[in-house]
Parts: sequence; C-alpha cells; structure tokens
Amino acid sequence: KKATHPELGRSLIDLAMIRKVTTKDNKAAVTLVVPFLHVPIKNDLIKIVKDILKKNKGIDVEVIVKEMNENEKKIFGAMVKKIRG
Repeated sequence: KKATHPELGRSLIDLAMIRKVTTKDNKAAVTLVVPFLHVPIKNDLIKIVKDILKKNKGIDVEVIVKEMNENEKKIFGAMVKKIRG
C-alpha cells in the first residue's frame, strides 16, 4: 500500500515529499518535507507514513519533518496545480 496524500490522492513519493528513509534493526527514520512547517495536515501526513511502514513492515518509525526550500515549493505548487486542474 502507498502513502497517499489525503487531499491530492497521489503518492507522497510521487509528490517528492519523502526524501530519506533509513532503517536499522526494527526501526526506520523517514524524512517528510512539507511546503511549510505548520501545514494543517502535517499530523495526518505523519500518521499516514507511520501507519504504512508499521502495517507493512512491523517496524517502529520516526518521521522527521522539514520544510521545502523555495525551489521545491515552486515544483510542488506546479504539481498541485496540475492535479487540481
């Protein structure tokens, strides 16, 4: 199962919101990038990422949230505009 953006219906990977995944033993650290740190659905996105890895792999997950840089925000904005039409 994919980690899907709840408002856009697209994979967080396809939206370039998942940057780094590291695993060690039964733990994973995932870097999630968002357009701004106080995005209203931030906690929803964190839960989606944790639930997918926990259900599929049975591992503990730490989600590290970072803000997109200006260029990343432009690219993300263009993708959102294209999706929403």
